[in-house]
Amino acid sequence: MKTVIQDFENRVREIELYFDFLQDIIINKAELFFPLKKGRKNKLIELELTKILRANGFLLLYNLVESSIKKSIEEIYNSLNKENANYKDVKQEIKKKWIELKYKNFKPDTYVTEEIFKCISNIENDIISMTFSSKKVISGNIDSRKIRDFSESYGFSCKTHYTTKNGEKLLVVKSKRNDLAHGDISFSECGKDYTIEDLVAIKKQVISYMRGIMKNVNRYIDNKKFLLAS
Repeated sequence: MKTVIQDFENRVREIELYFDFLQDIIINKAELFFPLKKGRKNKLIELELTKILRANGFLLLYNLVESSIKKSIEEIYNSLNKENANYKDVKQEIKKKWIELKYKNFKPDTYVTEEIFKCISNIENDIISMTFSSKKVISGNIDSRKIRDFSESYGFSCKTHYTTKNGEKLLVVKSKRNDLAHGDISFSECGKDYTIEDLVAIKKQVISYMRGIMKNVNRYIDNKKFLLAS
């Protein structure tokens, strides 16, 4: 999980660099300078371009959120798999997930009675080994509600500092990212509705919330909270 957290912080630094640049352009009225062109005056950065740059901030933030959640859950699976734990030794959340993944076709109309009995009899000795299929459950779909769903599914805490307001701004980030990715709106249309102050406030909340979630997952893994004995 240390590698996952380090990757998160690296991405945060990228975002901070971008937002510092954005603030220089919008707030400090930065201009383009062309040192290799003699007699060329500085060029003002057009308002339309600043709208596009503001919209791009949503893509950077969503990339941070989706990547961090994906890698965190993969780390949960990796840590769980290393334990070679039996079904009977893991907590209820993991038992449900195991049944969901391994016995997804466990239906009376497709199993004869003897096969059903055999599965039920042997399930306690099943070695838990799972692979996370991120494309099915993550792509373009991460907001605070989805993170709470993951929290309930695996048993890690989704509680963060009250100032994060439970990551409510993630919904805006997800929605704008999807609008841009699917071509529903242009970058200029997306950026025109948000001031740099709006974006900075969204950025701060998203980063703070995600940092809290990452700490919770790290604590969950370190303490092996997926096991009954933990």
